[in-house]
Amino acid sequence: MAVPAPNRPVNFRLPQWVIDFLETCAAERSVSKTQVLIEAVTCLRDREIAALMEEGYREMAEESLALSEAALPAAIETLPDW
Repeated sequence: MAVPAPNRPVNFRLPQWVIDFLETCAAERSVSKTQVLIEAVTCLRDREIAALMEEGYREMAEESLALSEAALPAAIETLPDW
């Protein structure tokens, strides 16, 4: 199993509303602002991965259907009657 990379300090500018939101969320959850930001970025990453997967499934749908239809005659011959 891969060892997680250590945290390292990063400096960047954020709008005040983002800072306020991070501070409020962190206080409400009793976690660090870093943890809130990690959770937010994880959600964004997961959303992008899901969108890419959906796109891939849609692109493969026609090919998958064609493959299933091509295999159906062989399956009918080899599978027992239900």
